[in-house]
Amino acid sequence: MKPSQLVKPKKPYTDLSSQPAVEAMMTANGPSAVIDFWAPWCAPCKAVAPHFEAVARSYAEQPVAFYKVNTEAQPAIAAAFGIQSIPTMVFVHRGEVLDVSVGALDSRRLADKVEWLLSKARGEGFFSRLFGKRKRQA
Repeated sequence: MKPSQLVKPKKPYTDLSSQPAVEAMMTANGPSAVIDFWAPWCAPCKAVAPHFEAVARSYAEQPVAFYKVNTEAQPAIAAAFGIQSIPTMVFVHRGEVLDVSVGALDSRRLADKVEWLLSKARGEGFFSRLFGKRKRQA
């Protein structure tokens, strides 16, 4: 197969690179989202990247969006979120930052955070998230 015939798979995330894109995401109608703040020179960011991509691919059919922000190329976006260390993951629902995780996350821990975010999006309360859904007795 010739190199020109190789098809690079589509990224399972969107690069956030403009103020209008951030503003659209951060509205009351915005998606549940995971934002990875990173830089090309950051070794922990490079270590997290395959985990982030794997989790994003595994949740492609779920109502959660994945974004990446290169803090070197987009310092204003990083500043708007108060990013002081990288890697940092920000978890957003309907324009509200619900959680922030500073430091490297592996696939399992990131997937756990995504499940938590999705449960919030479904409107599940603390006990239903903690103990799972139980059948109501009629």
